[in-house]
Amino acid sequence: MLDHLDIALRCLIGVVFLAATFGKVRSRASWREFVASLAAMRVVPTRLVPAVAGVVGLAEAAVPVLLLVPPIRRLGHVLAALLLVAFSIGIAVTLGRRQRVACRCFGATGAPLGRRHLLRNGLLITAASVGVAAAGATGDVPLAGVAVAAVAGAVCGLLFVWFDDITDLFVAPPARPDGHRGAGGPVTPR
Repeated sequence: MLDHLDIALRCLIGVVFLAATFGKVRSRASWREFVASLAAMRVVPTRLVPAVAGVVGLAEAAVPVLLLVPPIRRLGHVLAALLLVAFSIGIAVTLGRRQRVACRCFGATGAPLGRRHLLRNGLLITAASVGVAAAGATGDVPLAGVAVAAVAGAVCGLLFVWFDDITDLFVAPPARPDGHRGAGGPVTPR
């Protein structure tokens, strides 16, 4: 059973970090938006923002690779957890200052950073921490078990990637200055 959990958690964390990496490097504009959001958070001195962004990008890309290599897969979970803790601290500082900064965690969404991002990161930190313990499993897993665990982990990873979209389904859009809710204007009969 622990072997199945190991596979599922490696797929979950791997999918999340693959999506984060791809979201930032898929185009020059995506990378610039990520760097700009990091600068807007004001948690890193301005002159260090490009270097820190590069380190973050490389570290995020390293996580899925580390998770694939059995002797060092624990290191993948540890690196993921450390990155998520650092991201959470940055988000908490930004929220504490009441700054409105776009989340470029996965590149495109641009939703403002909020408590839901701390919740998401907390859940991912938990998954990575459990992954550290489960990474020691060495039993034989039948191919069907590998497939089910991998698919379950990947689907859960995608749910985390789409976390903003999913939570938006349950949160009313903020009121606009004209008193209406949502992006469009009032519906009027023609």
